[in-house]
Amino acid sequence: MSVPWPAGSPQNPPSIPQTLTYLDQLGAWLEAQRSELDRLDKKMQQGAGELGVHDIAMTLTVWQAINQRYTDLLKTWDSGRVTEVELKRLAVMTWANLNDPLTPGVSLSTGGGLALSLPEACRMLDALIAQLSSRHQLSPMPTQVSTRIVALRAQVERIKDQAGLDPPAVRQLIEPKIADLVNDVRVVIEKADRGADIGGILGPAEVKAAQLERDLIVGHAERAQLVGKVQDAKNKRAGLKRREQTVAALVVKTQAEVDPAPKYAVPQVDALGEVPTTAAELTAYLARLDQVNAALEIVQKANQAAAGRLEGVVRRFQVAKAAKAGLADPLSITLADQLEQLFITKPAPIDVIEPLLGAYEATGRKP
Repeated sequence: MSVPWPAGSPQNPPSIPQTLTYLDQLGAWLEAQRSELDRLDKKMQQGAGELGVHDIAMTLTVWQAINQRYTDLLKTWDSGRVTEVELKRLAVMTWANLNDPLTPGVSLSTGGGLALSLPEACRMLDALIAQLSSRHQLSPMPTQVSTRIVALRAQVERIKDQAGLDPPAVRQLIEPKIADLVNDVRVVIEKADRGADIGGILGPAEVKAAQLERDLIVGHAERAQLVGKVQDAKNKRAGLKRREQTVAALVVKTQAEVDPAPKYAVPQVDALGEVPTTAAELTAYLARLDQVNAALEIVQKANQAAAGRLEGVVRRFQVAKAAKAGLADPLSITLADQLEQLFITKPAPIDVIEPLLGAYEATGRKP
């Protein structure tokens, strides 16, 4: 039974009949895959050892994630009692990653944060089961050879389509493997047409196809995730660049108005270079962006504190001057004149102003 493929997309949800057909096919396919997994598990327990148990456990994890999403789909489907809103949600659930909150408790994440949609996970499960059968030399369930050949040819076409989505550099690496697989399938078909025994070459060709398709699916998911991280890093870099400009303007203003002003240099985001496109380099680059952000925070707070210090003494002077209005104390008048001259001096000598302001505030007080 071939992997069921959903109609429509989150932007163009399928109709109710299309959704019903897909759910029926997915349910039947899941039952068949679980039966095959149970059969393989039983065979491996008879002599495959720990390696077989590990392989079955990994494959069963994928099956469980798919089954959980299928269960969620059925709940939303509610026996067909759906409107356009539910149909759109069903489409979103079908194409969303299986490790998002839609499927709590079951995840396809690995150490690198790999995520697969439901259709991608179904193809991976099919490939893993085929690989298990051949790796542990277990005979597949009885099927017609012609059916297996048809499925293999369809898989090769899927692989070609998937490889076409890769960037040129990746395609150059994968195309020789595809050509080798195509040649293996050609040999299988030619021998089958002549009535020759293909038992020894069909299985290895199926395994090669399964491994290649699995690698393509994983590669696509990893590259899609990397593209998202690169875009996030570009956004973060752009935000830091804007903050750098804001802090630089603050530094210029503070140095023009306050003496002494902080002596910190403004970190230059451009010194980091452009955002890299490889996972290892991106991790280091993001760490450097965080360091620049922390340095900008220090410079900004220091200059804000200096500007705030000047604003504080200006307010104190205004309050003291208002309180002494009408007084003819010569010392107060002299100090006020001196302070006003210092305030219009640029940059204002804050270390001179503060003690002079204290003296001005003390004049005119009763002993």
